[in-house]
Amino acid sequence: MDAPDPGSVTSRPLAKYTWPAVVVLLALYAVITLTASMRHGLSFDEGEELAVGYNIWLRHDFRMEAANGDLVKRWATLPYLISRPAFPDTSDTYWRQGAPYEVGYRFFFRKGNDPRSLLLQGRTMILLLGLAAGLLVFLCSREIFGDFGGLVSLCLFAFSPHMLAFGGMVSTEMSVCLTLLGSIWCIWRLLHRVSWRRLFASLAFFGLLLLAKPTALVIFPITAVLLAVKLFGPWPLEWNLTSPRVISSRRAQLGIFCGLIMLHALFGWAVIWAHYDFRYAASPNPADPGLTSIKQVYTDPVDPSVAAFIAWSRQAHFLPEGYLNGIEWLLRENENRPAFLDGQWKIGGWRTFFLRAMWLKTPPALFLFLILGLGGWLWRKRAAKTPRQNGRAPPGQAPPLYLAVPFIAFVVIYFGVAMIQNLNIGHRHILPVYPAIYVLIGAVALLSFRWMKPVLILLLLGSVLDSFSVYPHYLAYFNPLTGGAAQGYKHLVDSSLDWGMNLPGLKRWLDEHNPDGQQPVFLAYFGTDSPRYYGIKSKRLPSFFEWRKMEVYPLTPGIYAISATLLEGVYTKTFGPWNKVYETKYHNVLKAMEALDRSAQDSQLRSALLKKYPQSFWDNEYNVFEKLRFARLCAWLRHRDQPTANIGYGILIWKLDDASLRDALYGPPVELADAPLGGK
Repeated sequence: MDAPDPGSVTSRPLAKYTWPAVVVLLALYAVITLTASMRHGLSFDEGEELAVGYNIWLRHDFRMEAANGDLVKRWATLPYLISRPAFPDTSDTYWRQGAPYEVGYRFFFRKGNDPRSLLLQGRTMILLLGLAAGLLVFLCSREIFGDFGGLVSLCLFAFSPHMLAFGGMVSTEMSVCLTLLGSIWCIWRLLHRVSWRRLFASLAFFGLLLLAKPTALVIFPITAVLLAVKLFGPWPLEWNLTSPRVISSRRAQLGIFCGLIMLHALFGWAVIWAHYDFRYAASPNPADPGLTSIKQVYTDPVDPSVAAFIAWSRQAHFLPEGYLNGIEWLLRENENRPAFLDGQWKIGGWRTFFLRAMWLKTPPALFLFLILGLGGWLWRKRAAKTPRQNGRAPPGQAPPLYLAVPFIAFVVIYFGVAMIQNLNIGHRHILPVYPAIYVLIGAVALLSFRWMKPVLILLLLGSVLDSFSVYPHYLAYFNPLTGGAAQGYKHLVDSSLDWGMNLPGLKRWLDEHNPDGQQPVFLAYFGTDSPRYYGIKSKRLPSFFEWRKMEVYPLTPGIYAISATLLEGVYTKTFGPWNKVYETKYHNVLKAMEALDRSAQDSQLRSALLKKYPQSFWDNEYNVFEKLRFARLCAWLRHRDQPTANIGYGILIWKLDDASLRDALYGPPVELADAPLGGK
C-alpha cells in the first residue's frame, strides 16, 4: 500500500496552455515590478541593506546589522562582486562605528558610484526572489486544486500591489515570503513521504529561512501544528530513503520525525555558522577596539528564559555573535516604538493594528475571492466522507482541506504572533501571509458551477485594474473602499505608505510646477535618499534621519513638501498630537527668538544677551524652536483640505501664503491635546 501523497490527490495532467500561462504571468510580473521600482529612489532601508551585504562580502564584517537577516543582503549584492563599486575604506569613521545607515549613504552618494546602477543591480536580484515566490505559489496551489486553481493563485500574486512593491525593493520581506512558504510546504510533504529529493529540498529551504530574518523562527510553532495533525491524522508515512515501505504505526512515525527534526536542527546550525565564516566574533578584527557596533535606541525587556539562552549562547559560543546580536536587537525594539493608525498615536501600538492594516491595504477582490474559496470548501464537503481501511485512510483519498493544512496553519499562527507583538510600524510585517492566502484562494477551483469561471475571470480582471490604478506606487496601495492611496496618509504611514522613495517624483513635479526655482521650497523628508543628488534645492525642515546641516531661516510663502510620516508626527521630537505642553514651550522659545532678532540691529543689546546666555544656549533654543514650529505647522496642515499635490502618495505638497503661515504659526491652535503621549 502506498502512503497518500499531498501532491497526488487532486493532480491531473497539465492542460495545454497552463505552463505558457505561467510564463506569461511571471513575465508580466517581472516587467511591471522592475519598471515601477526604477521610477522610485532609495527606500529607507535599501542603502543600509546593500551596504551591509557588500561589506560582508568584502570584509567578512558582521558587526553592522543582523536584525533584518543577512540572506537578502548577501543575495542582493552578488552583482557587486562583478561590478566592484567603490566602498568606504577601513579608516572611515562610520564604518569603524558600525553605523549601517551612514555607511549606506556614503556608499551610494559619496564614493563616486552611480546610485541608479547600484539600485538596479540589487533590485533585479530581489525580482528573482519574487519570481521564485510566484512560481512556488502556483505549484502549491496546483498541487491541491489543479491547474485552474494554481493559475488563479498565481494571477493574484502577479498583480498583487504588495508583491509588486516588495518584489522590486531590497528588503527582507520577499526573502521571508519565499523561504517561509517553501519551508512549510517542503516540511508538510516530507511528513508524508521521506525521499532524498524531499529531504534535500526541506533542508535547503530551512537553512535559507534561518538566514532570512529572526522572525522567521515562527516556523517552529507552525511545524509543531503540522506534526500534530500528521500524527493524529489517518494517513500513513511512506519511507523511500532505502527500500520503499509504508509506516502506519504512529510511534514509528514519531521516531522518524524526531530524527528529521534533529537533522534539520543540525543542518540549520551548520548553515548559520557557515554564513558567519565559522567565526564567533562579529568583528573582522576583534583585536581592534576601535571597531564597534552602533548602540541600540530601544531597550525593551526580554523574556528571562530567552535572555538566559542568549547569555549562555554567548558564553558557550553556541551561535555566532553576529546572529545573537540580530536576535537580541530585534527583541529589544518591539515594545516601545511609536505607532500611528487612523489619526491616532500610541507608544507600543495596538493589538488590532494588523487586522486594521490588512483591511486598509488588501484589495477588495481578494476578500471576494476568500468568500468564494470558502464556498469551494463547503461545496467539496458535500462529497462523501473519506472511507477508512482498518482505521487508516486509504491512499489517494486526502481531501483538499487536509492538503491545505500547512497554509491555514501558516496564516493563523503568523498573524497571531504578529498581533501579540507591538512592532506596529508597517503592514509589511504581515506580508508573508499573503502568498499563503493566494494558495488557499485556489479553492475557488472546487466550485463546479457552469457560470463560475466567467465570474472568477471578471474578478481577476477587476483585481488587475485595481492594481494598475496605483502604478507605479504600489507600496502606497490602499483599498479604494477606505479612500484609496490618496487618503492613505490619514490611516497609515512609515513603510505602509511612505518609505522615502519619492524624491525622483518630487524633482519631476518641481521641474514642471516650479521651473527655475521661482518659489522657495521647504522640504521635510523621511528617508535616507539624497535630495542633493536629484538637484532638489530647498530649505530643509526637521527630518528623519536628521542628516541636514542646521541653519537659521524664517518660514516664508512658498512650496512646502512634507513626507507623510513626518506630517503625522511620527519619528519626530514632538511625537503625537499638538498639545498644551508643546504650545507653552513654543511660545516661550518664540519670545526668546524674537528677543534675539530684535538685538540684531543693536550691538550693545546683542552683546548683553550673549554675555548672559552663551551662543550654545541660543543654538539649543533655536533647535527646540525649529522643531516646535514645524510640529505646529504640521498640526495645522493636518486639519486643512487636500494638499496641492501628493507625490507618490508619500510626499504631500502645499503652497502656503503669508496669511496661511500666520494662521499656522501664530493663530489659535487647531489641535490641542492635554499633554504629550507618555507624559513627556
